[in-house]
Amino acid sequence: MKPAGVENEATEQVAFADRLVVNKVDLVSDAQLATVERRLRSINAVAEILRSEYGKVDLDAILGVGAFDLDRVLDLDPQFLEPGEHLHDASVTSVGIDLPGELEPRRLNDWLSRLLAEKGVDIFRMKGILAVAGQPERYIFQGVHMLFDGKAGRPWADEERTNRLVFIGRNLDRRELESSFAACIAR
Repeated sequence: MKPAGVENEATEQVAFADRLVVNKVDLVSDAQLATVERRLRSINAVAEILRSEYGKVDLDAILGVGAFDLDRVLDLDPQFLEPGEHLHDASVTSVGIDLPGELEPRRLNDWLSRLLAEKGVDIFRMKGILAVAGQPERYIFQGVHMLFDGKAGRPWADEERTNRLVFIGRNLDRRELESSFAACIAR
């Protein structure tokens, strides 16, 4: 916890991470290690946790790992994008949205632009799978603060086209995120 107005950089780094290294595991009990890992999972449920002793880490496991791969995460953790809100500390939360239907591209672009302009500083990470009207593939995206990247994923099979996204950030308003995103659904 930090005083009001002071960034909690440790929490932000954990929230942004794709990999976390927990060092000196030889100096703590299994129960203490489990407590640390639960705390890390409460901030970032999908980052891979690597345990180490004496700072020894397989460099292939932490260098050149590439960008976040949402399909891979969903294979490992199918509930990754399940709706929910989890407290990390007094100001950092995660909000998941699961909404069936197809998104109207112009409304989606307007919503994302507005969201990033107004809340980008408070959004540590966002990621998801979207069903965009007229697109046969899933749209996979991720973002960090005001930076956003997306690409076409695998095609939608015979499954229901649905939108699943998660936000990790500060002062997130679940109702506002859900209602403003729902307005992007094609009618």
